Amino acid sequence: MTAAACILYADVPESLLISAIRHRDSVTSADLIAFDECPFSGEITETEHGVQIAFPWPRNRTLRHAIGDWLTHHGINFTVVM
Repeated sequence: MTAAACILYADVPESLLISAIRHRDSVTSADLIAFDECPFSGEITETEHGVQIAFPWPRNRTLRHAIGDWLTHHGINFTVVM
């Protein structure tokens, strides 16, 4: 089963957006974004609630804690969706 940590683009602090790098994947056409010191890049999508960024939520506890800790450190609310 695949899971993702989802956040709203509007919840990302401006200081992170300034240095973020966006990229369109040439294979999947996904709109990706990478933030400084974030262990994973996220996929940007439009939803009924606004622009959302979905990050992988790994089964590996160390990697899962890394993304959770990064989001919490920056005060970004997230929801894990399976």
